[in-house]
Amino acid sequence: MNHRERVLAALDHRETDRVPVDLGSTIVTTATRIAYQGLLGHLGLPPDDSPAISHRQMDTVYPREDLLERYDIDCRAVNLKGPWEFQTKELPGNRFTDEYGLLWEKASFYYDVVGRPFAGMETPSDLAGAQWPDPYDPGRVAGIREEARRLHEETDYLVVADIMCLGPFEGACFLRGYEDFCTDLYWNPKLAHAILDKVTETDIALWDLFIDHVGPYVQVVAQGDDLGTQRGPWTSPDMYRTMIKPYHKRLYDFIHSKTSAKVFMHSCGSVFDLIPDLIEVGVDILNPIQRSAAKMDIATMKQQFGTELCFWGGGIDVQQVLPFATHEEIEREVRYSIETLGRDGGYVFCPAHNIQPDVSPDRIDVMYRAALGHRR
Repeated sequence: MNHRERVLAALDHRETDRVPVDLGSTIVTTATRIAYQGLLGHLGLPPDDSPAISHRQMDTVYPREDLLERYDIDCRAVNLKGPWEFQTKELPGNRFTDEYGLLWEKASFYYDVVGRPFAGMETPSDLAGAQWPDPYDPGRVAGIREEARRLHEETDYLVVADIMCLGPFEGACFLRGYEDFCTDLYWNPKLAHAILDKVTETDIALWDLFIDHVGPYVQVVAQGDDLGTQRGPWTSPDMYRTMIKPYHKRLYDFIHSKTSAKVFMHSCGSVFDLIPDLIEVGVDILNPIQRSAAKMDIATMKQQFGTELCFWGGGIDVQQVLPFATHEEIEREVRYSIETLGRDGGYVFCPAHNIQPDVSPDRIDVMYRAALGHRR
């Protein structure tokens, strides 16, 4: 099998010659710049000064081709320009504003939201003057059709249309504030619906533009919406089904109507209780499989949902294991993940989220070499 055939077979729940491996096909399956540069130095490769792909996620990167080839990575990314950081404004004091009017400030390694444009809103009419991205700005797609076609026609890699926009729930929480929006779901549902509707409408328009340019050349489309905390979903399953699920269905129905590519959904945290609903709304692939969160046991997830849902990630926990484990422990974890999730297809190996700055380069190298060693 070549790279593309291997991933497509896995996503069709068929056994493959070896388990597919990913690094950097999305902004949530890659490495932060500090970890990436450390790995390049560890391997004796020159530094990479190419621009970061996500300022707010501590400068995550698309890894360089020689590194991807070294670890026999099966996937490559093509990404829409924004809306997160397509037209941002840099401000003094490690701050910037994005296209939604969110104000971000760097604290330690990460950027946090410190200014929310929907704070203080009370009724749907308050949205009238809100700032929204222009989904159809032609600058978003400059050069991406040609890049997607090149990857499709001149390589045998699986091509991923990368995550690039706020999901309905997460977007509403960013814009309004988590506490305020979660309260709105109960006490001000009209405002909550108005915000969810507008975020979803913007997402659909962005996907409309994106798929029109790359649709024939991509096999996976990746969208995010963080629904989980470390201990469980942000809302009860009933509240999810009443207030949020209809917007996910609307969004994923649109994407499925535009392309035959598989829908990849990124959601951090404990989302086990929502998985049947995610399958119903059209999610084909779940990422990142945050194993340190409640109920996210990979053996249980594979047993209960492995015939309907593919898993992309979960290869090793990046919070409590990868930064601290010995090389032997890392190899043991990787082997267990591949044997557990890779059985009968339906799995692409990568860590359970981006590789953070506290992970030493030798551990990253051991992890990927272990994946290559056990992927058969």
